[in-house]
Amino acid sequence: MEDSKMDQFLTHWRYINRHLREGRLANEDKKITRLQWILLRHVGRSGQCTMGSLADHFNVSMSTVSQMIDRLEKWGYARRVASARDGRVKMVSLTEKGEEIIKEAKTAYLQQLSNGLSQFSEAEQELFIGFLQRLAENLKVSKGDHQTDKKA
Repeated sequence: MEDSKMDQFLTHWRYINRHLREGRLANEDKKITRLQWILLRHVGRSGQCTMGSLADHFNVSMSTVSQMIDRLEKWGYARRVASARDGRVKMVSLTEKGEEIIKEAKTAYLQQLSNGLSQFSEAEQELFIGFLQRLAENLKVSKGDHQTDKKA
C-alpha cells in the first residue's frame, strides 16, 4: 500500500478511536485517565484481581498500581480487600459505582458507534463490515506468517 494511503487510513482510524474513547465517560468522570479506565475494564472483566497480577498485566510497578487503585477507591469505583487465603495479598474488585460507570460507558460507546454507522445505507454497512472482516482475516494470516518466520 502506498504511504499516502496508509497515512490516510491511520489518520481516520485514530480519529475514530479517539472520538469513541472520548465520548465514553460522563463529564464528572473526565478525571479518569486512559490507563485507569483500562484498569477498571480489566478488573470488571476479571471479577477480582490481585495487585500483583494488575502490575504484571499492565507492566507497571506495584507502587503505580497502588496509586491508581488509591484514586479509584477514593472516587468510589474500586475496592481493595485482603485475600481470604493470604491476608498479605490484596484483591481488587469494582464497586457498584465502578460497575455502573462501565455499563454507562459501554452504552455511550455503542450509541456513538451506532450514530456514525446509521449514516450509511444497509448495503454500505454490509460492505463496510465485510471490509473490516477481511482486514481482520488478513492481519491474522499476516501474524501467523510472521510467527512461522520467527520459528525458522
